[in-house]
Amino acid sequence: MKFNILAFLLLFAFSYTKAQTYIQGENVVPLTSITNSGLLSATNRLSMTQAFDIYSQRRSSPLFKKPSDLVGEFWLIDNLLIKIVSRQLSATRKENFQELRYVTGPPGVSIGKHKHEYFDTIKAVNNYEVFINYYYSDNDKFFIIQDKQGRYKLSGTIISTNADTKKAEAFMDTLLNSITFK
Repeated sequence: MKFNILAFLLLFAFSYTKAQTYIQGENVVPLTSITNSGLLSATNRLSMTQAFDIYSQRRSSPLFKKPSDLVGEFWLIDNLLIKIVSRQLSATRKENFQELRYVTGPPGVSIGKHKHEYFDTIKAVNNYEVFINYYYSDNDKFFIIQDKQGRYKLSGTIISTNADTKKAEAFMDTLLNSITFK
C-alpha cells in the first residue's frame, strides 16, 4: 500500500513539472479574469516555453535564460509577440503617467535630435488610461494601462522582428481598443 501511494505521488510530481504553464510571476492575475478582449483570449495564450522560444529568436543578447524567468502571459498575433503582466493595484502602486513620461523619455524628446527617434503619449481608451512609449527603431513597444476605477494595472510589450517594427506601432491601437475592463 505504501509503495502505491509513493508511486502515485512521484507520478503526480513528475506530471506536474511537465505541465504547460501559461501565466507566471508574483501577484500576476490572469488577464481574462479582469478584462475582455477579442484578441487576447485564454485559449490563444502561448505556453512559457513557446513564448521563450520566440523571445529568444528575437533577442541578440537575451535578458532571460530559461522559460521560468518570464513573467506574465503571452500571445502571438500576426508574428507579433504580445506580453501582458496584469496586477491588482493593491499589490502595486498606481503610476503617475506624467511623471513616468518625464522619467522614461530622453531629455528634449519633443524637440531636437530625439524628436524623430522616440515616441510617447498618454491617452484614454475605452474605460482606462494608457501610457505608450518606445523608440521607433526598437523591437519593443511598451504600454501601461490603469483602469479608471483604480483596481488594475497592465504592463504590456509588443515584441516584433526587425522587419515588423512599423507593423507593431500600427497594431498598438488595434490591441488597446480590443481591451475593456470588466
